[in-house]
Amino acid sequence: MRKAKLEKQKKNLVKIGLMEESDTLIDFFQASYIERLIGAWGQWKRGWAYFTEERLIVITGFLEENIVIPYENIQKLEKCSQGVAPIGIAITYKNMESGKTMTHKVSMMKRDQWLAFMAERCGTQL
Repeated sequence: MRKAKLEKQKKNLVKIGLMEESDTLIDFFQASYIERLIGAWGQWKRGWAYFTEERLIVITGFLEENIVIPYENIQKLEKCSQGVAPIGIAITYKNMESGKTMTHKVSMMKRDQWLAFMAERCGTQL
């Protein structure tokens, strides 16, 4: 059953252009992300996080642009909090389309597991 769900989600991600057919979807689950309001300020919103072999994809709200972060572009990974809950990850990476260095905050359960997963793939020390 789980394998069928992963395959269905992968097809959807490939269809909307967020994932390559050659990539492998590892897992997906509900997560939160920071919706930018002014500069670095924002508010936490619910979304979906998809971990593939090559990138993190966060499906955001209707008016927000989805977050797609190839692991190879990650420059820094840090722990952060969502309010008082210590479940966030701050991801600093180079956006290849804009050329800018960006930081996104995403919170999820099993933060340490996914932090280690991304660090291994991007070669960053924690």
